[in-house]
Amino acid sequence: MHIETQAELLKLSRLLETDEADMAFLDGQDLNTLAAFRNSVSSFFYEQHQDSYQRLAGISKLVPTGASAKLATTVLGSVLAAGIASELPAERAIKLADKLPDDFLAKLCIHLEPTYSRALLATMPDKIVATVAKALLAMNEHITLARFVAVIQPSALKAVTSTVNDGEAMVKIALYLEDKSKLDTLLGLLSETQQRATLKAATDHELWPAVLSLNGHLNTQLRGQMGNLVAEQGETVLSRIIEVASDQQLWTNLLQAVNAMDNTHQQAVVNVAKLREEHIMESLITTVAEENSWDELLPLLPLLDHAHLTPALDVLTERQPQTLDQALSQAHDSNLLGLFGHLPEGEEQRVAKALKNHATDSWQAFVARNSDAQEIASLKAQLG
Repeated sequence: MHIETQAELLKLSRLLETDEADMAFLDGQDLNTLAAFRNSVSSFFYEQHQDSYQRLAGISKLVPTGASAKLATTVLGSVLAAGIASELPAERAIKLADKLPDDFLAKLCIHLEPTYSRALLATMPDKIVATVAKALLAMNEHITLARFVAVIQPSALKAVTSTVNDGEAMVKIALYLEDKSKLDTLLGLLSETQQRATLKAATDHELWPAVLSLNGHLNTQLRGQMGNLVAEQGETVLSRIIEVASDQQLWTNLLQAVNAMDNTHQQAVVNVAKLREEHIMESLITTVAEENSWDELLPLLPLLDHAHLTPALDVLTERQPQTLDQALSQAHDSNLLGLFGHLPEGEEQRVAKALKNHATDSWQAFVARNSDAQEIASLKAQLG
């Protein structure tokens, strides 16, 4: 099961108060559809009691704030208090929050309905948000914290992230984000020390599937920044990341990260011994073909030493020669020229043979577009 599907089904199982395994039949469904369904169910549950929340919120406004806080903790409980809070004017809710014990306020936040509490969370002072976030972290409430990220003020988010030194928690918060476009903002606030802690947690807690999946949502600058730190983790860690990319079909995400690295770190990653394994290279080429991510792979092939390039050519020319035809048809010419110009002399003959037998039309069209390119002069001579 894809890691982001797992995360979505966990959120759904929490909402329905059922075991996560009971949601397994939904594996394979569109992620956006699952999220929309979960949000609809959440709103439905809330709306069944909204009239009661509104009446109680009206009564609460007639009672002094201190007395309301006492009633919330001793009589109402965190679930009912969460519904009432969403129906209070923001100013009143903030005054009430300031009177509540930190642990109760954290429990209340767990039960806030996302749609109806957005305005409330957006107006909460930084101090209250940071205090609640600290309590939620201690409770391992990463899903609740992820909801905060989407709506709290930038200054509040900065206050929260500055205190998060738990790399595992940060990965999980990022994974559970409702709006992954917020990921750049979240990770951009982390210090290098925090970023390194996040990557260490990925190794220590087997979170590389999450990290690789999330990489697909990052901007190029952050991909490169985080990617360079990943490349410094050493051969053992890099080999594990490659295994995860193969097992979870996250090759495109990994290739995007490597392309964003600086050249020195790229060299370190693409020449890891694990990539020479036959099933690994076959998995890589298969996924690239299925996802049409040739323009992520091809710029990296010229960086491979001969020992690593040979297994790639084994797949492209012998085991899956149809992929070479696809690459010629779909990749940018400049990336293909980079590969053809990097071919070791001994490999040109079998590449030429594969082109002749499996990609004649695509090759001829490619040559017509690049007739003066020196990178393909030798191949053209071999093919006549």
